[in-house]
Amino acid sequence: MRRREFITLLGGAAVAWPLAVRAQQRTPRVGVLRVGAAAQPRDFELAHELARIGYIEGRNITYEVRGADGDINRLPHLARELTATNPDVIVGSASSVAVALAAATRDIPIVMAVVSDPIALGLSNSISRPSRNVTGFTTSSISLVAKRLELLRELVPTVGKVAYFWVPVHPLMKQHGEQVRMAADALGIKLVSMPLTSGADIGAAFTLAEKEQVTAVLIESDELLVRFSGTIIDECSVRDLPAMHAWSFEVRNGALISYGPATVENYPRTAIYVDRILTGAKIAELPFEEPTLFKLAINLHTARSIGIAVPPTLLARADEVIE
Repeated sequence: MRRREFITLLGGAAVAWPLAVRAQQRTPRVGVLRVGAAAQPRDFELAHELARIGYIEGRNITYEVRGADGDINRLPHLARELTATNPDVIVGSASSVAVALAAATRDIPIVMAVVSDPIALGLSNSISRPSRNVTGFTTSSISLVAKRLELLRELVPTVGKVAYFWVPVHPLMKQHGEQVRMAADALGIKLVSMPLTSGADIGAAFTLAEKEQVTAVLIESDELLVRFSGTIIDECSVRDLPAMHAWSFEVRNGALISYGPATVENYPRTAIYVDRILTGAKIAELPFEEPTLFKLAINLHTARSIGIAVPPTLLARADEVIE
């Protein structure tokens, strides 16, 4: 090789090598799709948990965040918009988010902090070895809705007619509805169906509940109803209506009673999954994890304010009691 050609080749390699190193050291980018507002990373739990294990925003990680502002119908468009930014991994919470993301990409890894049955949703053929690009932490919510109705009857033994708040666009609503109807038939309870598509429907639902003379409310675990749980809690309070919710944080916010998975560890575990993906793990190596702890929470202050005497047997089984 001629000396000039060798120097030229060596010079080109010297330029290319740092570029390759910089490419390999590209700051990881995490996409986040939310049912609520597109908050800054400092305002949501995932970023806090990733920071705990060394991922600091602006230093060695960046975020692309999209939020539907409570309008679930926007999720498919937002999912496509988010995947077009080509993040290294996407994180979401809620079944509707999972379905929208899975439809938008089969390549980008997706980690769900909260999702219902991934097989029924078509996200995977297996719990232990995900078959697509989605994994995460499940709620086993299909069977829980019947259990919630049973606990509501135990709390209010005289209940005969229950308003059932549900969201038609929920991907597993058909299965949930079948479970709760079978439970209602077995308990001799009449259900009054209250489909809700937005927060604007809540007032009309309670007006109908009054007209139907319902004596209790059963609220689905859907993310839309969680987003507007404060409004639902207030409406129940002014009407002295006992209501069964899905999540214990709702009881801490004033709801009467809830039963569902204890998800307190989901975001730390989600952060660990994100770290493993960013360091080379494949989705198939990260099984869906099912809940092992279910939590019954009761707010005694709310019970007293609406005139409900909580049975001692139910109180003794509660995992969390708000005085």
